Amino acid sequence: MKLKKDAVKMLLAVNLLALAIVLDVITSAIPGLNLSMPFGGKFFGISMLPLVMIGLFAGLKYGLISGFLYALYNFGIDYLVYIDALRATLESWTGESWTFGMIVMLVLFDYIIPFTAYGLSGLFKDGFTKLSKMIIAIITVSVVRLVSSTLSGVILWSSSIKYASEEYQNGTGSDNIAVRIFAGVGENLWVYSLTYNFIYIFTTTLVVILLSVLSFKRLKDLSIQFLYQ
Repeated sequence: MKLKKDAVKMLLAVNLLALAIVLDVITSAIPGLNLSMPFGGKFFGISMLPLVMIGLFAGLKYGLISGFLYALYNFGIDYLVYIDALRATLESWTGESWTFGMIVMLVLFDYIIPFTAYGLSGLFKDGFTKLSKMIIAIITVSVVRLVSSTLSGVILWSSSIKYASEEYQNGTGSDNIAVRIFAGVGENLWVYSLTYNFIYIFTTTLVVILLSVLSFKRLKDLSIQFLYQ
């Protein structure tokens, strides 16, 4: 019986991970849904929902593994092919050498930690029994992502926003929301990074919570059908 339940959980995890990737590809191609912040961060990252569902359905182990695999997928899409071009561009912008250690921190803070954190929803056992528990799980994993992304903004991307701000002030760069935030917080890197990342993480979290509320009854029925019979 235990083996059968584990097989069901694994199958659910694989299918929900595939759904998360498909949703990411589709929303990235649809105008309006593909809106993002100028230096990265999607406003409507609805692929978060199936990733959180993996932890709630299948538990912490499958949630973390799936989140980690999704992080590798995202990194591969963003940088794997263009990592040398990325390094050269950043170094030309900032005048700083992007070492191997910095690339490792980029992978950890921008990908591995924030996306694997979605699997922490598995800490909320039987998360489909109460809507409030599911919402708390979504908020919790979003906070972990916010902390990781904020640290990345300060440690790795501070030179980039300083460069963009200086270029704008000199009349050679473009105005965007990132530059406005940086100027609005008095060029405080910590407040800037927290505010910048909060904006897109908040919109994503809000959309995912709304989708969860609308689909909760169906998700609860599915959890009973697949896992508790």
